[in-house]
Amino acid sequence: MRMDQERKARMTRRRLLLCIGAAALAPMGRGAQGQPLYPDRPVTIINPFAPGGQTDPLGRLVAQQLQRALKQPFVVDNRTGAGGTIGAQFVARAAPDGHTLLLGTTSTYVIAPFVYRPQTYDPETAFTPVAVLSEGAMILTTHPRTGFRSVTDVVRAARDRPGEVTIASAGNGSLPHVIGELFASTAGLKLTHVPYRGGAPAMSDLIGGQVDLFFEVVSNVAQHAEAQRVVPLLTTGATRSPLLPDVPTAAEAGYADLALTSWTGLAAPAGTPAPIVAMVNREANAALASEEGQALLARLGITAVGGTPAAMAARIAREVPVYKRIITKAGISVQ
Repeated sequence: MRMDQERKARMTRRRLLLCIGAAALAPMGRGAQGQPLYPDRPVTIINPFAPGGQTDPLGRLVAQQLQRALKQPFVVDNRTGAGGTIGAQFVARAAPDGHTLLLGTTSTYVIAPFVYRPQTYDPETAFTPVAVLSEGAMILTTHPRTGFRSVTDVVRAARDRPGEVTIASAGNGSLPHVIGELFASTAGLKLTHVPYRGGAPAMSDLIGGQVDLFFEVVSNVAQHAEAQRVVPLLTTGATRSPLLPDVPTAAEAGYADLALTSWTGLAAPAGTPAPIVAMVNREANAALASEEGQALLARLGITAVGGTPAAMAARIAREVPVYKRIITKAGISVQ
């Protein structure tokens, strides 16, 4: 398995380096009409979530690379609220000149716009995609006291005691909430949803035994699983996580529809000029391909994606109908 993982890492690095080389051919500097060099002042990268999540180290990694390469400050600003829609809306309304960027997630681009009412932005038209940075699986996790040691145990208990098994989330309309609703629907279960104001308090109560289940990112589960504070049951990734190699995938457990990942992507306001997008894309790919980037991603248990703006646009277009269907069926809405 280790050889397969190393081979995959080498292939990912080669792909990212190819993306960097292709982006380097894009026009730079002054445009045909004599526009000023980009950037001509500090750039703000909006992270629409509270500090402490895995988007923070990713944001710092990319910001440092951009700052080194483009010789202007790139500052990450955590502008939070309303499930990330406040920060996303701020970027959508910013001048399309590349000086305001968005460090968004699955929630930002394909979930929150359809959960929060009234809808404040259309993810397919409000932004110019730059690059998908990374993706990682979510882990269905339980407390040891539940006695659950497999998804089969969860299903059996939830069917025997409808509504008694609780499942936490990082808040109404969050990715853990949406995946939890999909799991319950797919397995034909009635679970009691317990929303929290973020993933940290949800995980804290899971560790304390106040809730039974929680879908959380791999990096936050692995450390607690090693200390035997929690029991991981299933990963939503297409393959097993190197950090939790004994945990079966959703497909292996018989729930292939749960193969949804948490991903992070960089975007700019709609209408941002292509040469600017190409420059930011090039440096984002360079950050992911760097030794520092590879080490960070390995530590977080997530995978570098990189690639072109078109690939990110295609991903958003592909996932929007998937999540809209789940959200509509579950009746998830936040006013």
